[in-house]
Amino acid sequence: MDATDWSIIQELQKGIPLCPRPYREIAGRCALEEDEVLRRVRVLCEEGVIRRLGARLGHIRAGITGNILVAWHVPEQDVNRVGEALATVADISHCYQRRPLPDFPYNLYTMVHAPTPEQAMKCVEKISQSLAVTDYVTLPTLKELKKSSPCYASPGGNQ
Repeated sequence: MDATDWSIIQELQKGIPLCPRPYREIAGRCALEEDEVLRRVRVLCEEGVIRRLGARLGHIRAGITGNILVAWHVPEQDVNRVGEALATVADISHCYQRRPLPDFPYNLYTMVHAPTPEQAMKCVEKISQSLAVTDYVTLPTLKELKKSSPCYASPGGNQ
């Protein structure tokens, strides 16, 4: 990966422009041709440098009010199986593992989204039953304080 790749990544981190030819606009900002940007993005995806390229919905602004962080207590031998199953649920946007704490034994975390809080809780209950994981706590979203994608620095430390 070179400085040109990083310039493309920095532009992508800002968000894909909402216009008919977004990659042409990105190309212009990077002093490249559109086809070169597309080629480089394709290679970065194939190499796994870019793992996901897609839209991010502002769910609260879209009226989705059922947003619940669920902390699951899953036996260590079942973490991969349960985590992979959770990651396939359409109503879940995030699924990640954390080390449990002495007084908080939960080790898998998911973010569940539904049109209403009641529908989100029904989704959590259905997931719990289908995966036979009954030890969990729900932490509903009270207020969204920040909504942004991560911005990565280049290996040289320059943004």
